[in-house]
Amino acid sequence: MKKILLILLFSFFIKVQAQEIKSYTWDAVPSFQNIPQEYKKLPAIVLFDKRWVHTRINTNMYGFAKFKMEHFAVKINEASEISKYNKVTADDNTDIRDTKDFHARVIKPNGEVRVLSESQIVNSDIKNVKSTVFEGVEKGDILEYYFIVKENPTSNGIEIYQKDAPVLHAEFTLTDSGTAASRVFASSEFKDNHIKNKEFFTADNIAPLVNEKNSKKFKNLVKVLYLITGTPQAMRDKQWGIFFKEYIKFKPYAFSNSEVKKLLEKLDLKNKTTDEKLIILDDYIKSHYESYSQGESLRRDVKLLDGKGKLRHDDFMYLYKYSLETLKIPYEIIATEDRFMGELDDEMMTFYEFTDFNFYIRETNKYIFPNTGYSPYGNPSYEFQDTKAKGYDAKKKENTTIFIPVIASDFTKNETESIVTLNADLSKVTIEKKISNTGYTAELIRYAYNDVANNEEKKDLTDLVKSLAMDDVEVNLLEHTAENLEFKNNFTNTPFIINSKLESVESFTEKAGNLLMVNLGKVLGSQNNLYQENTRKTDVDLKYAREFHNKIIFNIPKGYQVDHYDDLVIDKTMKYDETKNCSFKSTVKIVDNQVIITIDEKYKAINYPKEVYQEYRKVFNASADFNKGSIVLKPIKKK
Repeated sequence: MKKILLILLFSFFIKVQAQEIKSYTWDAVPSFQNIPQEYKKLPAIVLFDKRWVHTRINTNMYGFAKFKMEHFAVKINEASEISKYNKVTADDNTDIRDTKDFHARVIKPNGEVRVLSESQIVNSDIKNVKSTVFEGVEKGDILEYYFIVKENPTSNGIEIYQKDAPVLHAEFTLTDSGTAASRVFASSEFKDNHIKNKEFFTADNIAPLVNEKNSKKFKNLVKVLYLITGTPQAMRDKQWGIFFKEYIKFKPYAFSNSEVKKLLEKLDLKNKTTDEKLIILDDYIKSHYESYSQGESLRRDVKLLDGKGKLRHDDFMYLYKYSLETLKIPYEIIATEDRFMGELDDEMMTFYEFTDFNFYIRETNKYIFPNTGYSPYGNPSYEFQDTKAKGYDAKKKENTTIFIPVIASDFTKNETESIVTLNADLSKVTIEKKISNTGYTAELIRYAYNDVANNEEKKDLTDLVKSLAMDDVEVNLLEHTAENLEFKNNFTNTPFIINSKLESVESFTEKAGNLLMVNLGKVLGSQNNLYQENTRKTDVDLKYAREFHNKIIFNIPKGYQVDHYDDLVIDKTMKYDETKNCSFKSTVKIVDNQVIITIDEKYKAINYPKEVYQEYRKVFNASADFNKGSIVLKPIKKK
């Protein structure tokens, strides 16, 4: 009897919790906080953005469900903003089971409230999803709506609050009932209000979203992420120590342990150093096996010994793991997160969507990336530089932490040599260009080139080479060859080289009286710039430190001599830490009938604080300034 009573009380508590969110409603008389002076003239202002997620999990009595509420209000100050906000769909994802409630209204500048009728809330093209359109919206109106939907439970979620318009007030509430457990990870702009039995976070005056070049766009977004598990124990099992002990139990799908042992025998790794063993192993795997595409049917016909077939993500992990164990090479499985996406939590495994699992070999201080086709055993993959990885040493059964370093700029070099000759019409040019890449750029381009070269569409390969040689400058590719295509070249950082011959489609010259201006700066290809971005809200974050070394050899046409080349001489160095600064320097000299230009550009760091943005900007813009530069020729006077 006592047990039955407890079950009934528990069931009642679950229903009350779920009923609370389903009973949500807005104030009968709308009220909004005052708009700060600095926002009053902006095209739109989000007055508030309130969201609530409730998850109910109970396998015995009341089933599985997730309820979500969104309540939103925006003031329209410019007619151009109406189309951004006047169409509303109730959370159009694939998990919706039912739209429980949906209300919308317009508050006119004079205070009149116009509530949309039920007939204006219609079924959308997506099953169980409703939508509406605010009609007749005018400048000065406030659009307000809220909806409550019932969805299938999900293990995690993300709510992004930052928009093109400022958000005066934001709320996120997370509740659960039954056996469900939850955890919130919010941006620093949010305050945890510590309310009993619920997670309640608020933020005020969220700045408008700014799209800046070379920034951690996703990481910098003001957002809330949350985890849901079926039981409190399942949430505790996400702690790194417990998680890794279970994670390493993955099994292969398409091959057996005996096949792995035979493969290692075939590779003949006896009497090799650890480095040599891992280079041979990594080269073989990356050069022979493919990954399944998303949605592709799995097959068991992979032939490890023949070097043919496709493998799952876990198969690649297991192939390396079992090989390392068989070879008796100590390893740590590490969890890593792309620094442009976020940071790993110190305590627990959070989101699979943002986490990669790889291997760290402490003996050699190198990394293995089983599921990144372009990354060789060696340096960390570029997106994990300057991050903290969580690791697990399976042999010692202990957790580890690895601080992944930044790789120096001289590892990744882009070097070009261009021989430029004016055509007979003195308008277009022929360019013989050698492009040499090392480091991260070489790994990416080598992988892309081989992938495209194996396609039947030859135009794709032509377009790729033209882009690498003369980015966004229209040219015809007359011929090209490539060197050092094999994956094994990544281990020795051997340059990936493309030799090309190109002819310009557009003119490279302009006449001014008897002077001939030749736009040699354009030989580098189109260059990005920060001319319009005068201020900076976020740090500058680059993919990797790198260097550019370019040489242009221009054959002076017969009958001409150099008048001047001032535009092509640039020297910009950032006033910053010498070990991290960036610089651009170009020099010009004339040797016989040739003009020889050298351009050296370096970025020694991957992060430049916004406080030194102006110094960074002057260097970054230097390549764009050079791109516009010309050498001026004049006719040789006849004696």
